[in-house]
Amino acid sequence: MNERPCPWSLGDAIKVFLFYLLMLGIGCPLILSLLEKILPKGIVTPFSSNILLLLTLSINTVVCLLIFYIVSIKCLAPGGLFSASGCTVVLTSLGLSLKDWRRYLPRGILLYLLALPFIVGAGQLVEYTTRALNGIPQHQEVVTRFMEEKSTVAITSMLLFAALFGPFTEEVLFRGFLQPALREAMGTWKAIFLSALLFASVHLNIYVFLQIFLLGLILAYLFEKTGTLLAPIFVHMLHNTTTLTYLLLSKQQGDLG
Repeated sequence: MNERPCPWSLGDAIKVFLFYLLMLGIGCPLILSLLEKILPKGIVTPFSSNILLLLTLSINTVVCLLIFYIVSIKCLAPGGLFSASGCTVVLTSLGLSLKDWRRYLPRGILLYLLALPFIVGAGQLVEYTTRALNGIPQHQEVVTRFMEEKSTVAITSMLLFAALFGPFTEEVLFRGFLQPALREAMGTWKAIFLSALLFASVHLNIYVFLQIFLLGLILAYLFEKTGTLLAPIFVHMLHNTTTLTYLLLSKQQGDLG
């Protein structure tokens, strides 16, 4: 397991995490709502998914920059971030390294494939239980928008965000930045469990909570086992790509039907 000391504090991680949660859960919908009220409806409505995606991209970018800034303060002398060696130190401190990728990447993919039946099974169990209780499972808002979206440009943008940018920024926040601080404060296994729990919670959907929690456990374990974000990022990208490809094919079949 990865036992490297964490140079930043749990307080630093909590502040960034709360900022991310508040902006994503409250700030982003609020800004979109204000835009829909201020701008002419005919302009905003057709592009609401694109605007929401742009806002989400902006929030993720700001969070990443804030993390890099905090890590640079904790790991480097003032101004060191702007040197090549300084950037390297910041990136490696967060686990952004290609160290032993030929060994870790196949192991990460294998672990994900072994866990995939449990992740899918968890989704089926939640859906069956919900329907047995006369409930209707609800998609995440981003999935609902994806399924309803007609614009090819918007669909492509959503796919790129979910498959590339989203996994990268989430792994930097939850595994690279938050998890080491949790490990320093409470130990490895509690850090794995809590980071996965928080990861599932911020998706704000109880129907996919169990699936995302299981995925979070895999990603957190991979980070602790390898000491780099390479395998977690790739597995996260693989999972999102597989899920959205399945949804896209289902959507196309529904349109044809």
